[in-house]
Amino acid sequence: MMVQKNKVVISLLMLSQACYLSAMSVDMTITALVGSELSRNKVYATIPMALIAILSVIVAPNTPKIATRIGLKNIFISGGFIAALGGLISWYAITKHSFILLCIGTSCVGAYQAIANYYRYVAADISHGKEVRNISLVLSAGVVAAIIGPILATWTSQILFPIYSGAYILVGILGVCAMIINSCLPRKEVDNTIIYPTNTQNTQKQKYVSFLSLLKRPTFRSSILICLCSCFSMALIMSGAPIFMKSMLHSSASQRMMGMQLHMIGMYLPVVLLPFFSKYISLKIQILCALTIGIAATWISIFNVNHVTVMLTLLFIGIFWSLSYASGSALLTKSYTADERQSARGKGELFPVLGLALGSLTAGPFSEYINWSAQMFFVLMFIFLTMIMVMIDWKKI
Repeated sequence: MMVQKNKVVISLLMLSQACYLSAMSVDMTITALVGSELSRNKVYATIPMALIAILSVIVAPNTPKIATRIGLKNIFISGGFIAALGGLISWYAITKHSFILLCIGTSCVGAYQAIANYYRYVAADISHGKEVRNISLVLSAGVVAAIIGPILATWTSQILFPIYSGAYILVGILGVCAMIINSCLPRKEVDNTIIYPTNTQNTQKQKYVSFLSLLKRPTFRSSILICLCSCFSMALIMSGAPIFMKSMLHSSASQRMMGMQLHMIGMYLPVVLLPFFSKYISLKIQILCALTIGIAATWISIFNVNHVTVMLTLLFIGIFWSLSYASGSALLTKSYTADERQSARGKGELFPVLGLALGSLTAGPFSEYINWSAQMFFVLMFIFLTMIMVMIDWKKI
C-alpha cells in the first residue's frame, strides 16, 4: 500500500512539475523580449527575467520554515495560486505598457519557482534508496514543457492584442492547473517527509547547521558550486540569446522559437535517460561529463556566430544544465545527516536560484555592450574554473 501511495505522489509531482516548467518555458521564451519592448533602456531588458530568480532566492530558504507550520501540501497549492496571479499581472502589464507591473508579475512567478523547486526533494525523500531515480523522474516532466512550451508561447503570443499578452494568460491557466493537481496530493505522505516535519516530535529532531560548517564539507562545497555555475551559465545564455537573435541575427519568431525549444529539450530530455544510466555511471563521472559538455557548448559559438551555432549552444548548454542540476542536487543530498536536512537544504537551495538571478541580471548589460563571442568565452572560463575546483575535492566527494 505504501509503495502504491508513493507512486501516486511521484505521478502527481510529475504533473505539477510539467505545469510549472510549461509556465516557466513560456516566461523564458518571451520575457526578455517583452522586457526589451517595455523598458526605456535596453540594459534593463532582462530585469523582469532576473526577478524570477531573485524572488526565488528570497522565498526558497523560507519555504521549509513555513511548511513546518502550515504543511507542504498547502505551500504547493499556494504556489499555483501565486503563479496564476503572476500571469494575470504580466498580461495587464502588457496591456498598459507598464515595465513595473511586468516586474511584479514575473516576481510572482519567481516565488512560484522557489516553491516548485521543492517537488524533487519530496520525491527523493518518500522512497529511501531511490533518491536519484525519483529526482530524475520528476525533472523528466520537463520534456513535455520542452516540446510544447515554446510552441505555446509563440502561438499564444500572436492570438491576442497586444502581442505577447496571450502567453501570460496561459501562464495563469497553468498556475490554476498546478493548484488543482497539488490539491490531490495525499497530505500525510507529503507533509510528513523528513525534510518538512510537521509534528512537534520530528521538529525537535532537526538541528541547525551553519553555512560555514557546511562549506567545510567537500561534498556540499562541490554541489553548490556545480549548481551555481550551471544555473548562471544557463540563465545568461537563455536570457541573452532571444535578444541577440532578434537584434543582431534578425531571426524570425519561428527561429527564436526553435532555438528555445532546442534549449528546453536539452534541459529536460537527458533526465529521462539519467535513471537508466545512473545504474552504470557513477555520480562523479556524471558531473565530469556535464562540465565537459558545458565547455563544448560555449566553445561552439566563440569563433563562428550564426543561427546554427547559437541554436547548438542553446541545445548543449541545456544539456549541461540538466546533467549538472540533477547530479548537483543528488550530491547535495549526500552532504548532511538526516537531522540536518531542513537547515542544510534551505541553504543549498539558495545557490541554483542565485545563479539564475546573477545570470539573468548580467544578460542585459552583456547583450548591450559585449558581443556574443566574448560572452561565450566568459562562460567557458567560469565552467573551466568550476571543473578545477571540483577536481581539487575529487577524492573527498
